[in-house]
Amino acid sequence: MSTEPSFALQAFIARLEQHLAIVSQSRGASEASVDAAFGALADAFEDYEDALYDQYSELLPFTIPSDDA
Repeated sequence: MSTEPSFALQAFIARLEQHLAIVSQSRGASEASVDAAFGALADAFEDYEDALYDQYSELLPFTIPSDDA
């Protein structure tokens, strides 16, 4: 079952807004809430990109940084 791109986009935007709210109120990137917001944002980004690819065979020009160095 594939997600509708417009639904995935709205979820992505909501996660962006949530991330901004948490980061703007945090004491630093090491806070667990910032890490959780980053993870939720990354998941929403991937869901949106998957929905775009499933519907239109398009990808976004971004990548999510990984801790694997």
